[in-house]
Amino acid sequence: MTKVIEALHHSENALLESPTGTGKTLCLLCSTLAWQQEQSRLISESKAGLSLTGGATSASNTHKSTSDVTSNALNKLPTIIYASRTHSQLSQVVKELRFTRYRPRHSVLGSREQMCVHPKVQTAKATSTDINHNCTRLNKDRKCMFRNNLDGFVVNGSVGGSSSGEAYELGIQPVLDIEELVSLGKKRKVCPFYLSRGQVADAEIIFVPYNYLFDKDARSSTLAEVQWENAILIFDEAHNLEAFASESASFDLSSVDIAGCINEVSRVIGYFQVMPEMQEGVKMENLIRLKSIFLQLEDYLENQIPTAGGSFTGEYIFEIFAKGANINYANHGIFLKFVKQVSDIVMDMRGTSSATASSGTPKLDHFVSCIKRIFGNPTEGQSYAKARAYRVHISPKTSNDRKASSASSSFAGGFVGNGNHSNPGRVLSYWCFAPSLAMNELAALNVRSILVTSGTLSPLPSYSLELGLPFPHILENGHIIGKDQISVRVISKGVSGKGLTSTYNRRDDIEYITELGNTIINLTRVIPGGVLIFFPSYGVMETCIERWGGPLSSRSKSQSYGKNNFFRARPSRANAGSGRHCFPHSAIAFNDLGSRSIWQRLMAVKAIVLEPKTTSELKGVIEEFDKFISAPKSKGCIMMGVCRGKISEGMCNCFIVELN
Repeated sequence: MTKVIEALHHSENALLESPTGTGKTLCLLCSTLAWQQEQSRLISESKAGLSLTGGATSASNTHKSTSDVTSNALNKLPTIIYASRTHSQLSQVVKELRFTRYRPRHSVLGSREQMCVHPKVQTAKATSTDINHNCTRLNKDRKCMFRNNLDGFVVNGSVGGSSSGEAYELGIQPVLDIEELVSLGKKRKVCPFYLSRGQVADAEIIFVPYNYLFDKDARSSTLAEVQWENAILIFDEAHNLEAFASESASFDLSSVDIAGCINEVSRVIGYFQVMPEMQEGVKMENLIRLKSIFLQLEDYLENQIPTAGGSFTGEYIFEIFAKGANINYANHGIFLKFVKQVSDIVMDMRGTSSATASSGTPKLDHFVSCIKRIFGNPTEGQSYAKARAYRVHISPKTSNDRKASSASSSFAGGFVGNGNHSNPGRVLSYWCFAPSLAMNELAALNVRSILVTSGTLSPLPSYSLELGLPFPHILENGHIIGKDQISVRVISKGVSGKGLTSTYNRRDDIEYITELGNTIINLTRVIPGGVLIFFPSYGVMETCIERWGGPLSSRSKSQSYGKNNFFRARPSRANAGSGRHCFPHSAIAFNDLGSRSIWQRLMAVKAIVLEPKTTSELKGVIEEFDKFISAPKSKGCIMMGVCRGKISEGMCNCFIVELN
């Protein structure tokens, strides 16, 4: 807490490491809010002194107060922005705030997918893109009852306390997390999404996921009212911050994506040919020109780049888009404006016509985000300068690439659906290898202080260099867990002596996958309680589960591996979305030991829960995991997830197996 207050007092950055269990979250909240409260007192004294002197500052009475007030010239209270990687982590932070005596004005930001309560928008089959578009369309015409009911609505003690049963004084904003905001919205018929955004302007502390800070569009829209020069940024659970910063600045663009763009533009052209009266502000010749640009880029990637692909310097990306699509820094703004207009038309067609309806995210939106990542800088020189920290990678050309590209054009109307196509075709990747770019972008906003905290940041000097920021205040606390309380082992060989190495070229090796499964079975037999198994990616996890005899992956639902899939997820009464990921313990379900698959043998040892890909299903899955663990005579539960995925934070009392 001393380090935090010192950093805030001097408007400097701090790098703080304190192990899990040491009260790090409470310390961060109490120290920053106490400092903010002191600033409020000093600002009040300063204003009182100015009013007493008729606007002239009295050196004897107000010099001390005005010199200590380190806010901006308008004496506005500094805003604290508390960021963590996931919404579940932020919910835990909000709960910790309830244990303090502080009740600041605050805002908890989430997506429409999490916070929308409109029954016609938040449907069972709606994707996040559907929800965003339908919500925007309803509010544009003021047809959303929940949004309209926000006029004059105030969240205070009159709306009742939180689910924790805490009582609030009238006029004091209750501390509610996202789930409680949603419950409030359903009860009072108001929109939690726009309610939380309406609280941003006057908020003293704002809780956001990382992407709200790294995404320029989010900063300029959702956080537009934040005075960044008077803001304090807190990055909690920041042990993966450098990876997140790099990934947020990177993209992959496949031939399937480009084919999807061609398909979407073709659908708009066909739509306008049938209904020419709908061509408001969009010329047919511009649509035809846009389609030709995508066709040209598709041909360039397919035929003009060496078959073997390869890795190139970051500046090569400008040559690809200049020669392949005639897109450069000078004209990219006009191009983006028109593509976004076409994308909106695609979404309108999708929402009004069952013949064109499909699920997933428009490929045009993905293409727009790629162009913004390349050219989205104040000057062309800055775009070229940043490209030096990137590498362009182009995958080798295979005989199936053209087939994948053409197949995807007819699949789901060009939308990113459930990932049923395992071959993305040729992939153009623009990878950032300098997380300091994203961090320096935040520092360029002239924020007061950046506090980076986690339980595992060591070694701090190299971590500081990765982020590219000066950290005058550094703290490295010792761990509270003794060496006799933890066991770390590297298992290089399986139960039959075969190597366990999850390198890329072995991830489809049936011998490796079988050995891995048998080894996990032996481990889970002797490990009590919970077991967390982390895979390198969703693809690797799905491949292993398939080969073990488990449920088919999302990308292979239409394929078979020579064996019928026996297993179906147990339906959950509490949460229907979690049923597809939960498999109960079945110790006596399979009597013939010789015919049992690896998956069946795993289920005979413990219940199994799989990490979902969608955030909306995560809560139900974690609840099922807890139920399996706490059930009477429970044998425990296996949770299979992904490194740096949704469940990799906040799970405790478990044995952890990580595959590398």
